Amino acid sequence: MFFGLKFILDLIYLFMNSRDIGDMRPMKRARHLMTERKKFVYTIKDLPLTPIVEDQGICTRFLLSENIMVSFIENPPGATFPIHQHECEQIMIMTEGSEAHEVNGEIIMMKAGDVAVHPSNVPHGGKTETGMKAIDIFAPHRDAHLEKMKQYGTMPNPDGTYPAKNNIEE
Repeated sequence: MFFGLKFILDLIYLFMNSRDIGDMRPMKRARHLMTERKKFVYTIKDLPLTPIVEDQGICTRFLLSENIMVSFIENPPGATFPIHQHECEQIMIMTEGSEAHEVNGEIIMMKAGDVAVHPSNVPHGGKTETGMKAIDIFAPHRDAHLEKMKQYGTMPNPDGTYPAKNNIEE
């Protein structure tokens, strides 16, 4: 299923304006991206893959701005993303496949075209039998994912470019 750029940008705009920015806690930000950024447009397949749940084969392609982290996640058939929670808010847009998605103890069968909202500190995770792809939007950045990017050498350079190749097999 294809989502138009306007739809995704509208979602990001609504997400970022859903709370008072003055109330945000101090956070780690990739400020260097905004001061020296020279690249502003990307092709998803050119972003490096970062493993995030290694034992399940779950990888993603991250894109960072100053306050938002976007994850183009790919879960193989049979993969389980463990139940977890984090300080940042998250919106997940399913683009392919399906997943038995758990949010705050409730299991919902999600399929391509569905959107889930994960408020701060609400437990969530899921299992896919078919495999799935989704776009996750985090605000602010999710610290555990930034650590994975550092671990695998997939952090962007100060000018906004990403490593051309990472250290995992595609």
